Amino acid sequence: MEKISSRNVIEPEKNGTGFTRRELLFGVASAMVATSLLGYPFLTKAEQATAAANPLAFARFFKLSQALTEHKDIDQGMSARIFTALHNSDAQFADQIIQLTTLMQPEQRAQQLLAAASGHNLQKVVSNIMAAWYTGTVGHGQQAVLIAYKDALMYRPASDGLIVPTYCGNGPLWWTAAPPDINLPKPDNVSHS
Repeated sequence: MEKISSRNVIEPEKNGTGFTRRELLFGVASAMVATSLLGYPFLTKAEQATAAANPLAFARFFKLSQALTEHKDIDQGMSARIFTALHNSDAQFADQIIQLTTLMQPEQRAQQLLAAASGHNLQKVVSNIMAAWYTGTVGHGQQAVLIAYKDALMYRPASDGLIVPTYCGNGPLWWTAAPPDINLPKPDNVSHS
């Protein structure tokens, strides 16, 4: 039940425990997120704090990412870093994640979810999520945040034949040396008259 306070604001009644149902659910979700983050000690305190402050959106982001990328084996630690970077770049991000997850259906393809998101003006957030997973970065230019390089999904299609280019194959500063000679036959000094 709700009651109206002296300031004409509707406030939920306490249920005898001193907590509202919403506060209790938020606390349980926060505890679940905190417990799930214990397995990822490499997350920064800022990433852990962002996840703990938005437990429902954080938990839903991983499932949403699996649905959008159609990869069930994506990394939860990378998910936390992407969530934090996207959250820091857009104050509405947590709310948009919750909206997007309400559009998810069992056995739904990513294309169908994108179509549903477009119908609710959420295609930009979907594009940002996909770009982050596939490029391993969030944002552009000088403001871009590197999340992962070799684990970016864009390298998966060619992973059976190509290695992720994580180092310079010709040694450091290779571009400063003179280019190698080209072994082409020398032209004849024959004039055409």
